[in-house]
Amino acid sequence: MHPNVVFDNIHSSFIKQCFLTAHEGFPDLHENKVILSRKPLGKTNMQAQPVRNIHFFNKKKRAYQVTLSNDIELEKYFKPEDLPEEVLVGWFAHELGHVMDYFDRSGWNLIRFAVGYLLFENHRIGTERRADVFAIKKGFADYLVATKQFILDHSKLPEEYKQRIKKYYMTVEEVEELRLDKVI
Repeated sequence: MHPNVVFDNIHSSFIKQCFLTAHEGFPDLHENKVILSRKPLGKTNMQAQPVRNIHFFNKKKRAYQVTLSNDIELEKYFKPEDLPEEVLVGWFAHELGHVMDYFDRSGWNLIRFAVGYLLFENHRIGTERRADVFAIKKGFADYLVATKQFILDHSKLPEEYKQRIKKYYMTVEEVEELRLDKVI
């Protein structure tokens, strides 16, 4: 187990292992505390954000939290511990891509960034795509493809959720275009 990874309300060893697999691919984050927690999120299954504490404005000491939803409404479609490993690792890699996007930002820039994400659709699209690019650059293209295919083709998730994924996130074809072996 990595000393800077903390699990909060995560009881499944499978979920922990999938998160650690994704985290291992992001060595830039190993010096910072990263918390994987589980709680209701509403419309989304996962989110990543800096922890708002006394270290928020200090990039070197800033901690990050990835939250996995345990919303009863979402869990009627699937439980994270029942997902194929590559799907869950891909989902975590995307979220850690968000953390990479936050990593070098100042505290004030993060505040502006969050406001832009909430208010401007184009900002949100760019943010979600950047998270995928970070994950692809770290070698997680195949995992992202598995995650996207699961969400769009194999899951019983509501059509409204799938449409949000299509609107804001990279397509499988875009991930394939940017995969690591084609970039180098």
